[in-house]
Amino acid sequence: MQSNVKHQSQTEPKFAVVVVGVGQVGSCWLEKFGPTLPPSAMVHSRHNSRNPLTVTAIEKLQSEGLIPLVLDLTASETVSRCYPEWIAAGADIISANKYAGAADSAFYQQVKTALKKHRRQWLYAATVGAGVPVPQTVRECYEAGDSVLKVEGNFSGSLTWIFQQYRPGDKLSELLRKAREAGITEPDPRTDLGGMDVAKKLLIVAREAGWDFELADADIQDLVLTSSLDEELDAAFDQWRLANYPDATQFCYVGRLETDGHQRVKASAALEPVTGESPYAELAPERAYFRVWTAKDPVKAIPVEGVGAGLEATAAAVHKDVLAAIKHYDNH
Repeated sequence: MQSNVKHQSQTEPKFAVVVVGVGQVGSCWLEKFGPTLPPSAMVHSRHNSRNPLTVTAIEKLQSEGLIPLVLDLTASETVSRCYPEWIAAGADIISANKYAGAADSAFYQQVKTALKKHRRQWLYAATVGAGVPVPQTVRECYEAGDSVLKVEGNFSGSLTWIFQQYRPGDKLSELLRKAREAGITEPDPRTDLGGMDVAKKLLIVAREAGWDFELADADIQDLVLTSSLDEELDAAFDQWRLANYPDATQFCYVGRLETDGHQRVKASAALEPVTGESPYAELAPERAYFRVWTAKDPVKAIPVEGVGAGLEATAAAVHKDVLAAIKHYDNH
């Protein structure tokens, strides 16, 4: 992809980094990573989800000889719906927001069509595993002609953080509160407990494998067992645990994607007991671990592991995409 600015002036491209959403992830990126941007890129403006970036603002940046890199660091569906018009106006998009990647097929294809038409980039490493490269691994297999058969992993950084520490007798509500205070959960932790955050990640990864399904078709366990997230949740979870796994001492919320070879996809996620031989047994609370099986070697899985939770890990994944977007122009 070649910028109009670079094509016309043959000068070193310059970038305007526009941050949309200055919440916990956005603040972390601005504090720790924004100051390390190369001289060719500057944080030009900041917007929140109630003051969305306009097409006019993007066009103005271009008129000033700048390439707009829009960082969507919100958790807003409304913001994600702006992608096609931002792309058409000349912006590259870098997302921590999962809504567009897990949108209905019609809107997802609208975004992809806009990217192709206007020759723009959309990078979203931060949307799955806080940058642990499972989407990239799946995409590389697919593009190399090695069909992906199955993907499994602890897709939820927040639920991993909670249940790697939880043991019978502990208060689930207390661990949830600590995770929320540490910025590990979504703004509304019911999104994590309800499994919808995992469902979105499953769809994002499935699309990298050339698969598609609707979120409503995924079999996702909902852990929002009560209307409140305090002692009522503790009591309800203890009741569920004793009724289903009375002897289990450790749990992990595991997501799975599997195809039958005919583009039919089974997507599921559930809280499962962990035994000593499980790859999740000794996993640190902030770690993410995935396995990818492909047609080339259907028996031996490709392991993918890394830090999969936390504000800094997510912000670092965003920054990696920012640098990749800038480098793309240097190579063209």
